[in-house]
Amino acid sequence: MKINWFSPLPPAHSGIALNYAMHVLPALARRHEVMLWTDQDQVAPEVRLKAQVARYSPEAPPWREMNTAAISIYHLGNQPDIHSGIWEVSAGQPGIIVLHDLRLHDFFYTFWTQIKKDKASYLAALERWYGGEGRRTGEAFCKGGISSESMAQQFPLTREATRGALGVITHSSQAFSEIGENPACPVIALNHPYAVAAESQFRQWCATRRAAPHPPYRLVVFGYLSRNRRVEAILEALAGIPEREQFRLEVCGQLWDVGHIRTQIERLALSPLVKLLGSLPEGMVEQKLSTADLAINLRYPSMGEASGSQLQFWNYGLPTLVTRTGWYASLPEGTTAFVRPEHEVEDIRTHLRAFLADPSAFRVMGEKGRQSLTSNDPEKYVDAVTQFSAEVLRLAPHVSALALARRVGSDLTEWLPAAASPYLLERASQKIDDILGA
Repeated sequence: MKINWFSPLPPAHSGIALNYAMHVLPALARRHEVMLWTDQDQVAPEVRLKAQVARYSPEAPPWREMNTAAISIYHLGNQPDIHSGIWEVSAGQPGIIVLHDLRLHDFFYTFWTQIKKDKASYLAALERWYGGEGRRTGEAFCKGGISSESMAQQFPLTREATRGALGVITHSSQAFSEIGENPACPVIALNHPYAVAAESQFRQWCATRRAAPHPPYRLVVFGYLSRNRRVEAILEALAGIPEREQFRLEVCGQLWDVGHIRTQIERLALSPLVKLLGSLPEGMVEQKLSTADLAINLRYPSMGEASGSQLQFWNYGLPTLVTRTGWYASLPEGTTAFVRPEHEVEDIRTHLRAFLADPSAFRVMGEKGRQSLTSNDPEKYVDAVTQFSAEVLRLAPHVSALALARRVGSDLTEWLPAAASPYLLERASQKIDDILGA
């Protein structure tokens, strides 16, 4: 099968690029002809060893070349600077959408109001899926009267991301069902793929970690750090324990507001204990994770995502604090330490003190997490994607017919008499299905 693949690729500062694409592409490219489409200015040399790379412009995609593939697979998340072009192409050529975030309000708000300078389209999308209430709330949000977290929870705009899709892949069935925004196409939930490092490499990391002098113990936060990653709560928790001098915190990743976090660090007198390292070069990631003692991977409110960062922490055998919400709430007991959203600071402090009392118990936790990665085998993931793609292609004419019927129905209901609408809409839908199925 020839596949068009649209996703962030290294060196993009994206967990999808590093903790997803580079794990699944080797297995995918061994079985299929894969074309990696990108609008990035740079692509790492190792990517070109996996599959052929081609560049596209979101404003004028090369439709002729793209149409030679059997299916296009688009990866969407909440980083507008990385996913905008992918979404624009997906809107023009239906394919399979892989949702790496399930609540995409922040993406669409930023895309339309800041990148495209088109607030009308943002408000139209809210009205399309949530009626007048959605539009009115969106207008209030644009004026600064509502938090972005509240908007994402109430108006996730997931259906806007999957509008016209032939199929949808998620990595969290529980979180997706809780959102209640099922698309009009086949949906499958798969375990997030991750290629586990060799046991010899893992033992070397463990030896490096144990050889380091303690205390202080090293805490790490990794990833694309929006407000829901709870960095402020972590700082408050660390500042509030008498034992804080026994820890050092390194924040690795793109922060939503670096100036604000620096101010909080100074306010809490944490400057000697906290470093903001920004997005790390790939060569530094192993050094940081192999010498860290505890990872903090909080999400609240959760955008529904499965966390590639969490799988990466487990690969290194790192014990981790996670919020008991969304995908994280489904993780096996004993593989993480849970933080309750309503007792966030209190629980972080409790876990930090428990770590100081018995670091070995937390090391066991990290090792159990690594053992659980057997369910994230990329080969099994590619098997499932292949089977799903075949099913999507088989059902594509009917999915397209349904989408067309809905568009026709939306137009007809504007002028048909109420009594006649059900009969005529059913006849129109049947005719469309007959034509496309012929």
